[in-house]
Amino acid sequence: MKLEHDLSLKTRSMEALVWSEQGQLELCLRDEPQLLRPTDVKVKIHMTGICGTDLAVITGKELGIQNVIRGHEAVGTVVEVGTSVDKVQIGDRVVIDPNQSCNQCRFCKQDKQHLCIGMDGQGMRISGLNDAGTFAPFFVTDVQFIHPLSPSISWEAAVLVEPLACVLHNFREAGVTRNDTVLILGSGPMGILCQLVSKYIGCVTIATEKNLYRLSYAAQFSDDACKPEHLQEDRVKPLLHDRKFDVVIDTVGNQMETAERWVERGGRIIPFGINGKYQYTITPTHYTQQAIKIVGAGEYLNTFGEALQFAEDHSILATLVTKKYSLHDYETAIQELVGYDLRTGETYETNTLKTVFVFEK
Repeated sequence: MKLEHDLSLKTRSMEALVWSEQGQLELCLRDEPQLLRPTDVKVKIHMTGICGTDLAVITGKELGIQNVIRGHEAVGTVVEVGTSVDKVQIGDRVVIDPNQSCNQCRFCKQDKQHLCIGMDGQGMRISGLNDAGTFAPFFVTDVQFIHPLSPSISWEAAVLVEPLACVLHNFREAGVTRNDTVLILGSGPMGILCQLVSKYIGCVTIATEKNLYRLSYAAQFSDDACKPEHLQEDRVKPLLHDRKFDVVIDTVGNQMETAERWVERGGRIIPFGINGKYQYTITPTHYTQQAIKIVGAGEYLNTFGEALQFAEDHSILATLVTKKYSLHDYETAIQELVGYDLRTGETYETNTLKTVFVFEK
């Protein structure tokens, strides 16, 4: 049975993680979202991932919009649908697409929804960045941004569909083929996803990572994985012979110097990591003479369905979720990921790959 939103009902409150006016993540009470349009769907969040974008804001590498509920990688169960919704029904397991393109701006009308600037020209609405996100037990969005999950896809694999869509889009924009050699700088969640996709395509794949825990994952998914300082010619030559890498992917966000050093003539560099404070000076003539391309892919475009299929075909994705916390334990979860105490600055080794918040059923 479809439920219509009754404005006369008293709005309930819920706990949510919000980027506060003080420039920090805080657990706050917010109104539980309600259906406002016939095409709206309400989802009870089961699991939501902590993204590198969230960490970039928390560590000061990116600005965060104040008073916005963070979080944009999420899966859950439909608990309410608008009167015009027939794509999903109550009880369905779903994954959420946080990129709410407007379908009206000049880019959307050119089928470039990933470049959407919104009907007001102020930018695409993205859940958890400039619009209410999923670090909360309930979430409401238009049905076009809701995707049903196959019964064979676990919650853990499904929560990686959104970041996987980003990876697939970048690979497509860079034109990566099985004949390419690929270097992936950094083996956090996005780096490991890049390694999985690269190996699935059939590329010779080498990865770097400072953290020993994450390096152990990279060793499973790449032809070779090493600490950055061990990336030397004598190590890669057995795999590459006299070549460099056709594709270099910087998932760290500050590795352009290394990328330049290792990219082959005619190769592509993909700056993938998020660090708004990082700057690097290039020599345009070098790029022209060496025919090297820098591939800025933007948000993903038409790869969500492909990511869902990949998740269904590769259950190993679920093994990348290594820690689960409640919202109340957010400080522990965040500090484990960034590798230091946010108050004292004390450092410690990160022993997780993908950390998620889980809500009670």
